[in-house]
Formats: sequence, C-alpha cells, structure tokens
Amino acid sequence: MKALILGGAGIQGSAVAYDLVKKEGVSEVVIAARGEEALDATASWLKSEKLKTMRIDVGDKDRLIEVIEDGGFDFVVSAVPWRVSIPPLEASLEAGVDFLDFGLYQNLAFDEKIAEFDVKARDAGVTVVPSCGVAPGLTNILAGCGASRLDEAERVVIMVGGIPENPQPPLGYKTVWSLEGVWTEYVGKCRIIRDGGMTEVEAASDLEYIDFPEVGRLQAFYTDGIGTLLHSYREPYMKGVNEVYEKTLRWPGHIEKIYALRECSLLDTEPIEVKGVEISPREFLTTLLNPKLKLGEDEMDMTVLRVEVSGRKAGREAKHSFRMVDYRDTETGIFSMARTTGYTGSIVAQMVYEGKVKEKGIVFPEALGADERIFREIMEECSKRGINVIKER
Repeated sequence: MKALILGGAGIQGSAVAYDLVKKEGVSEVVIAARGEEALDATASWLKSEKLKTMRIDVGDKDRLIEVIEDGGFDFVVSAVPWRVSIPPLEASLEAGVDFLDFGLYQNLAFDEKIAEFDVKARDAGVTVVPSCGVAPGLTNILAGCGASRLDEAERVVIMVGGIPENPQPPLGYKTVWSLEGVWTEYVGKCRIIRDGGMTEVEAASDLEYIDFPEVGRLQAFYTDGIGTLLHSYREPYMKGVNEVYEKTLRWPGHIEKIYALRECSLLDTEPIEVKGVEISPREFLTTLLNPKLKLGEDEMDMTVLRVEVSGRKAGREAKHSFRMVDYRDTETGIFSMARTTGYTGSIVAQMVYEGKVKEKGIVFPEALGADERIFREIMEECSKRGINVIKER
C-alpha cells in the first residue's frame, strides 16, 4: 500500500502516518502540507524510511490530481481543515483512488452534493469513507452496530468529548488543536434528527450531566457532530431510527464560562472598531487565549464517549450502549484525540485497501458498524492500539 496523507503534518494526519509506517503491507507514506517546518518536524519525529514529505496547496485540485496520478498512490487520507475538504475528495475521484476523510461533515457543499459524489465514486470504482475519525467516525460505527442488533432502532444518543485529564483554568479546558474550531461548537445551530427528520437546535443548549465510572461527572450539551447520520438515518441498517443527536462532554463548570463569553459578544465574528482599529472579538479572544489553553507537552488529555442506541428487540424495549475512555500515549506523546481520530481512519483505510470493505461509492462509517464482521475487526484493531471500547449493555 502506498498512501498519501493530505494535511499529514497536523496531529491527526501524523497519527495516521505513525500507524501506517509500522505496517508490513505499507511500502510508502507521503505526508503533504503547506508548511515546510511542520513537515520537517513530523518527519523528524516519525524517523521512518517509508516516510516522505511534500509541500503542496491542498486546495489546488488540479495539482492534487497530478500528484496522486504521478505518485501511483493506492489510497488518499485527508486530514485537511473542513473549509478545503472538497478539492481532495474531487481529486481522488478524478484520479480513481480510494479516499477517507475526517472533516467533510462540516462542509455544507458535501452535504448538498453527496448523491452526486456517490455516483462519481461508483463510476470511478472507488470507495469513499467520509468523516471517519473519532466523532464523527468511531461514534457512527458504534451507532450502526447498535442499530443493526435491534429489530427497530428508535433513538441514537452520542456523548463525546476531548478534555484534559484534570480541569484546567481559566475555562476548565485545554485544546490539542484549533481553538477556532472549539468556538464553533458553542455558537450557531446544531443539526439533529428529531421526529424522523432533520431539524436545528441552539448550539451548547440542553445542558445535562453524565456519569462515567472511570472519570466521574461531566456536563453535556448539543453540538453539531452526528456527521453522516444526517443522511443515513433512513437507511435499512439504521432500522427506522427517528431521533439522533450528539452532545459534547466537558468538565462541570466549563459551559457556564462559555455562556458568559458568548453573552459578552466575545465569540462574535463581526469586526468592531477599537481606537481606530477594526478587529473581530473572536479573533482577539483566540489570540489572547490560545497560549493559555494549549495542552502542554507534559499534560495528559483524554477522550470520553458513550453511544446509546435504543429501540425494540423481539417485541420488547432494548438498548445497546458502548463506552470508551482513552488517554494520551505517554510513550509516543500522541494525544488521545489524535490517536482515536487517526487510528480509526488508518484502520478503516487499510481494510478498504485490503478488500475487506467491498462496497464502492460513498460508504458511511455507520454502514461499516452495521456489518458484524467488519465491526468486530475494527474493534479488534482498535484494541491492539490500546483503544478499548466497552460494551455496557
């Protein structure tokens, strides 16, 4: 397998590269990004003869097609920001190469053209697995498994969060990647499924508290993270589910501080004038807090999730519930959010390349979970990497 990882110098892409270069069946991994310094740092950290680096504008579709075709790649993994997530997909389709991505679910252009992309992928004879990280991704795989084990699936509830091992001031939170991306979880609308159709709710609303045996009490609130379940909830393997939503998990007290920032208009993006200078309040806040909220080199993060699918089996109420608590790998230094995102993508990409996922076109992560054989192998591979999903009931 010869793999191209776009955005491969970031923490998600570098986790994919780390996983792939260790595999015997992988001959070469090329990480491609704009920043030479980040590429050099990633290559220095990985220290693998299989690894190569390439500077490229990931938003230049024509150049991407040229690179994919000339490089003879078997698979493309896209770990680019959602704003430039469409060109890598289109380039892979035109080059006829299988493709997996982490952030397409945030791109409305993908939602609007998903049927068109599916036809193009089928015509090209390639498999496209969109939005297949940890959340959405692993959460969707678990949702698909839970639904497939019921006669009727009525409700899917996803609770997930990446948090520091211990609450940290000033917000009881630390970030391992874009702070700008964190702010988007707290503003605007969230898409959920309710009464059998898509609707929108206020971001960060409907606050509740959830207890985890390994962690204790966390708070949960609506965020826009059900990913491809926005499209697949009517599919046969989802068994007629009519309610699906995701809530983000944080340490208690965090969201109240965010509410205060929001009410003070500090998360607004419209520029305001301050002493003759125009600046966005959110941009100012991001610049101010980014150094304070960045998880330190010696600090631990963890990923906490629970997926519950409820419905009926043999005429009775039934539920399938999965739980996971994952921690930063102290040996490699890879953050938990990077591990759970990158390794999930790497595992699925390898299964597609090896022909274990045979379907062509757009293949949703939840469809993978609904196939018991594929689901069990994904869980086994996650476990080999120290990512352990517990079946609660």
